[in-house]
Amino acid sequence: MNQNISEKDYKTLYDFFVLIAPISQEQFRSIKLCLKKKNYQKGDSILKSGQIETRSNFVIKGVVHQFIYDNNVAVSTNITPKGLVFNSIKSYVEGSPSLEVQEAITDVELLYIEKKDMERLAMESHQISYLLYKIHENILLDRENRMFLLQSRSPAKRYALFHEIVFRSNWLLEDTPDKYIASYLNMTPQQYSKEKSKVGKSKK
Repeated sequence: MNQNISEKDYKTLYDFFVLIAPISQEQFRSIKLCLKKKNYQKGDSILKSGQIETRSNFVIKGVVHQFIYDNNVAVSTNITPKGLVFNSIKSYVEGSPSLEVQEAITDVELLYIEKKDMERLAMESHQISYLLYKIHENILLDRENRMFLLQSRSPAKRYALFHEIVFRSNWLLEDTPDKYIASYLNMTPQQYSKEKSKVGKSKK
């Protein structure tokens, strides 16, 4: 096992897994043998446009911003805070150059597994295969819920739906700067600040 990974890191990942699906300690030990850890400083690129995604990542510390460029403007595709998983799915599945950029917007610590190791684990264990299925099922649900909220033309409605149906909303709000959440909700920073302020006043 990787000596750079602490028992606390392993526990954080295990706690995430058991929220999704049952996993035995024996199967988790198999996963631990494949894990690697990497640290990034704020502003570092984790994956650049044109690179091929070969990893499944779990955030131990910090927040990762995923985005594409549209006419040189960064458009958020996802934000992943500590305690959740991410990768550039299209590039990962197809082995194609990524259109998405992954950037550390705080200091970040990641655990990751290479695709070849993940596929081997899934083939060797029905339990791990089921766990991966449930993780991807949750990712698809989260992205579909975000798609629904983005259909609303009203910033107030998008803000409300973000809190009501987006699974990761509480994780995002913990450490993510407001300007990134505004981009995630397709709002200007001013619109987001206005909606956040209105909800704050209504709770007083």
